[in-house]
Amino acid sequence: MTRLALLLLAAVAAPHAAAYCIHNQTDRPIAIEQEPHPDKLRADRALTATIQPGKSRCCSVKNLDCNPNGRMASVVNIAIRLPGDPPYACGFPAGAEPMVKVTGGGTVRVMRNPNSRSASPYIVRIRTHDGQSLTGPHGLGCPLDRFATRGK
Repeated sequence: MTRLALLLLAAVAAPHAAAYCIHNQTDRPIAIEQEPHPDKLRADRALTATIQPGKSRCCSVKNLDCNPNGRMASVVNIAIRLPGDPPYACGFPAGAEPMVKVTGGGTVRVMRNPNSRSASPYIVRIRTHDGQSLTGPHGLGCPLDRFATRGK
């Protein structure tokens, strides 16, 4: 490969190399919301989005709006919900729904549960910035959103 081709390849790969990313590999939109920002001046710029099926949303490690400590190993809490009927919420560790912890350079994948006998039709898989799995090979189930179903 020529030097120019290598530089172009590095430029294309760079945004994801130093970012945490949330991937929606489900058949429904997911709603994500970063925990309240510790710096009140940045509160309105914290990560809040709806990610459509097959799409992703990433945050650069150096973006202090969505990664307040600006480091690869920083921990950011993100609420992940699958609105609809019925609504689901993902949480790590189990029982922490809807909060998921991701490191500044980590990956969150929300997907259909390959175990069709499970009570949770969706799971989340989380990897840290250094590639360590936080959720194991089976992932973490996304149970019914107990807050969304409370009034029904």
